[in-house]
Amino acid sequence: MLESDALVVDSVSHCFNHTEDNLKHPHAQRWNDETFELGEQLQPDEYVHPKDVFYRDHSVEELERLLFLESQVDYTNYHSLPLDDYFHDGLVARDKGFELRDRNPNRVSMYVDINPLDDDAVEQVEYYVKERDVEGIKLYPSRYQNGQDLSLQLNEDAVRPVLEKAAELDVTSVGIHKFIPFATAPVRYFRMGDVEDAANAFPDLNFEVIHAGFSFLEETVFAMASHENVYANLENTIHMAATRPRKFARSLGEMLYWAGPDRIVFSGGSTALHPQAAIEAFQDFQIPEEMRAGNDYPEVTDEIKEKILGRNAFRLLDKDPDQVRKDIQGDKWDKLRQERKESGEYPAEPWSTYETPTQA
Repeated sequence: MLESDALVVDSVSHCFNHTEDNLKHPHAQRWNDETFELGEQLQPDEYVHPKDVFYRDHSVEELERLLFLESQVDYTNYHSLPLDDYFHDGLVARDKGFELRDRNPNRVSMYVDINPLDDDAVEQVEYYVKERDVEGIKLYPSRYQNGQDLSLQLNEDAVRPVLEKAAELDVTSVGIHKFIPFATAPVRYFRMGDVEDAANAFPDLNFEVIHAGFSFLEETVFAMASHENVYANLENTIHMAATRPRKFARSLGEMLYWAGPDRIVFSGGSTALHPQAAIEAFQDFQIPEEMRAGNDYPEVTDEIKEKILGRNAFRLLDKDPDQVRKDIQGDKWDKLRQERKESGEYPAEPWSTYETPTQA
């Protein structure tokens, strides 16, 4: 919660499994290492994981303490990942997300991973929406099978039945990873053209571009400008407010100029990154005056910051923030926060609420 009492929504959180036992793809260790190095580059030093904290199978208990005791996050949307061709459990397991939501039903929503190449992919969508009450689905633009990187663009035949079923079931949103290409997958798989095609074909579905503005900025802002069902999810990107502020200023400024402030959502990227680093940096952030004047970027007002940090996500998830506020008042985390505020220990120091580190 901010000093203004506005609620903070972390629109992507994960329980990663960065252990050696979870590696499957020949480049999976490289992926883990690059994720750690990205955290070193994007976060202030005091928020970078100790290595023995990062390289572990992160638990649900660790994630909830990270979110609700070490940061100002009040509500989160857990994304499981469909990467079982790279990691045995997909890197971010579904069951952890359901456990997190079961433990914190008034503070957690969930997007479930779907691999369109699974024979029962459409049936999975129906099951998880109808029987497990997920709000959205999470897709990746590339897979790895039989030694080959495969394209899974939103406009391809293999993916269309999944989107058709999602639209039929009034799924809130489809999250699609658009970022730095991983392992050996070609850059073209991660570009934005398929998002525009899908947004046109399925006007009643919302499409969240995950890591929006970190890569392919111009394509992203033009897609947002042309399609009201395309959202920018700032996982990783918003951390540049602390460590690469001019790059972040350009990314945010272009989004605000072309699409306005109502379809941009904050994500801290737990547990790969620490959400509080980005929350603090963004609360203090302003686009430099010379960049605003030269590009017609708007001022980043407190109202815009509150929209990005929470209000937009609640609207996307069809959640009433006033009701959420009532539901979480007096719960376990609210009480622990109040106790820690009285002793000056909230938010807790980064990674301090984790279990005693063990070597992976």
